[in-house]
Amino acid sequence: MLTIEGLISVAYKLAEFIIIVLIGWILGPFVKKKIITLSRRSSNQGVFTFFGSCASVLIRLISIVIALSSLGVDISIIVGSFSAIGLGISLALKDNMANVACGIQILFTKPFEVGDYIQVEDKEGTVTNIEIMFVTLTTLSNQIVILPNSQVINKFVTNYSKNKIRRIHITVPVSLQADIKDILPAFESVLIENDQVLKDQDINVVVENIKEKYIEIGIFCWVELEQYWNTLYELNKTIQNKKLEMKIPVPEIKVSH
Repeated sequence: MLTIEGLISVAYKLAEFIIIVLIGWILGPFVKKKIITLSRRSSNQGVFTFFGSCASVLIRLISIVIALSSLGVDISIIVGSFSAIGLGISLALKDNMANVACGIQILFTKPFEVGDYIQVEDKEGTVTNIEIMFVTLTTLSNQIVILPNSQVINKFVTNYSKNKIRRIHITVPVSLQADIKDILPAFESVLIENDQVLKDQDINVVVENIKEKYIEIGIFCWVELEQYWNTLYELNKTIQNKKLEMKIPVPEIKVSH
């Protein structure tokens, strides 16, 4: 039977255990936040966010080991137990381990970095974080998309930010009876008159496809990366106005449901 002194000793040890674990749980995210803050001065923010996540997890694990040792548990037994548990967890969570490995691969191969605008299959947005397990994208509508690192590595990734200019491609369907010789130069003039369209790059307006019931006019030009979306929307509006002005016959395209 425990004496009062024994109960007090146990209470002290439990309090010490709880305090050490709490310190680790508070210190881990704090260190992560400080590391990410440092990344603002670096051109490669992904490395900092990734290692910030690793540091947070490591600090928490160390706090648990120290807390258990404060209870009198042999550290060698703790390390051995963690090794066995780690092996079991790695087998059970092999997909998560793959995410960690793929995160390291992303950091060293650099297919994209924080701040790049990328597309992974049907998901696209600006890379805001490269974490230990996942990549975070922010879409144009300010939605947050979480992509596991292993999926990113195993899919086709389009990085629109690697080059400073981006090509705009607009497809305009017109009737088979439309007068192409007037339409092509009219649409080309729309591109030439737009201030954001780069005049030192190729500007093309072509018959892109001839379908059974209509013709597709392909409009191609280049703009600065930052001006892509605004210029695309502006050109769409101007081209539509030009179609109305010229009374270009529009085909009836049936949409199947």
